[in-house]
Amino acid sequence: MYKLFFNESIKRGLVQLVRRQLYWIVMIAAPILCAVFLLELMKPGTISRVPVGIVDLDNSSVSRRIERNLGAIQTVNIIHHYTDYNSALNAVKRGEVNGFILLPERLEHKTLTGQNPVVSYYINYALFAPASMQFKGFKTVTLLANGAIAKTSLEATGLLDERSVATFMQPILTEVHMLGNPWANYSYYLNLSFIPCLLALFIMLTTSFSIGTELKYGTCQEWIASAGGSIKFAVFGKLAPHTFIFTCTGWMIQFLMYRVYGMPLNCNPWHMILAMPLFVLANQGFALLMMCIAPNFRLGTTLCTLLGMLSFSFCGFSLPAESMYPWVDALGYTVPVKYYFLLSIDQALNGIPLYYSRFYYVALIVFVVLPWPLQYRLKRECINPVYVP
Repeated sequence: MYKLFFNESIKRGLVQLVRRQLYWIVMIAAPILCAVFLLELMKPGTISRVPVGIVDLDNSSVSRRIERNLGAIQTVNIIHHYTDYNSALNAVKRGEVNGFILLPERLEHKTLTGQNPVVSYYINYALFAPASMQFKGFKTVTLLANGAIAKTSLEATGLLDERSVATFMQPILTEVHMLGNPWANYSYYLNLSFIPCLLALFIMLTTSFSIGTELKYGTCQEWIASAGGSIKFAVFGKLAPHTFIFTCTGWMIQFLMYRVYGMPLNCNPWHMILAMPLFVLANQGFALLMMCIAPNFRLGTTLCTLLGMLSFSFCGFSLPAESMYPWVDALGYTVPVKYYFLLSIDQALNGIPLYYSRFYYVALIVFVVLPWPLQYRLKRECINPVYVP
C-alpha cells in the first residue's frame, strides 16, 4: 500500500514537470546560463589597465618621470593627455576616461625648493572597483615620487650613504601575503558567492511555486489523496524529481567553476560534490518551511523571493560582515547559502581538513529536517483550502 502511494506521488510530480516547460527553464537553463554569464564576465580576474588621462601643466623632467612611472603600472592605462583641468573633467563626464591626474605648474621648481607642491587626482567612483584600482595606482606613483625626491635630497647633503638612506626612508619592511586568493582574482571572490546564491534562489522559487500552485488552482486535495493522505509522501513525491535535477545542475555548475574556468579547488573534489545535494535539499527544506509557515501561494513565494534576494546582502556577499550591525549579520545564518559559502571557503579555497567544516554540513542537514514538524499546517490547508487572493 505504501509503495503504491509512493509511486503515485512520484508519478504525479514527474507529470507536472513534463507538462510545464517553465520548470526546465528555471531548473536547468537559467542557472547554467547565469553561471556562464558571471564566469565569462569576470574571466579576466583582476581589474587592470583602467583608462585614465593626465594633465601636465609643468612639462618638466619631474612631471615626465611621474608620467612614465604611471604608465608602467598595471592598474592604469594613460590614453589621453589634456591641456587643462576643464577638458579633462569633461572627458570624465563623457565617459572617455575614468579619471585623471593633475600635475601643477612649477612642480619641479617647488619640489627642489621644498615648497610642497600639490598633485591632485580626480576619480569617477560611480564604478567602484575600477575607481579603487585607479586610486591605488595614482597613490602608489605619488608616494614613489615623494620617496625618490627625498632620497635624492638626503644623498645630496652627503650626511647619509645610499644604504643608510634606504634604511632611513623605510626602517620597517613589510610583506603582504594574501591567503585563500593570492591572485586577488575578483572572479574567485565574487562568483564563489553569487553563483550559489542564484542557484539557491532558483531552488527556493521552484519549490514554493510547485507547492503553491496546488493551493492556488485548488488541486491540493487531489495532491494529498494521491499520496494516501500522507503529507510526507506528497511532499517527497513532488520534490524528489526537483532534487535530482537541481543536483545535476549544481554538479554541472561546479564542473564549470572548478574545471572549465579553473577556480581553486584545494580539497578532495568529493567534499564539494557531496555538499551539492545537501545544498539543494537544504534550500528545498527552507522553501518548504516558508510554505508551512504561510501556506499560501502569494505569501510563500514572496517570502522565498525576499529572503533569497536579501541573502546577497546579509550573508556578506555584497557587504563585509564586519561592517554590518550584529543583528543583520546574524540574519545571514538563517539561510542555507551562508553555510555553503563558508564551506566553499574552507574546502575549495583554503583546503583545510574536513573535520573543521563539519558544522556547516550539519547546518545544511538541519535545514532539511527543519520543516517536517510543521507540515501539519500545510496538510491542514490542503485538506480544507481557504482561498486568499
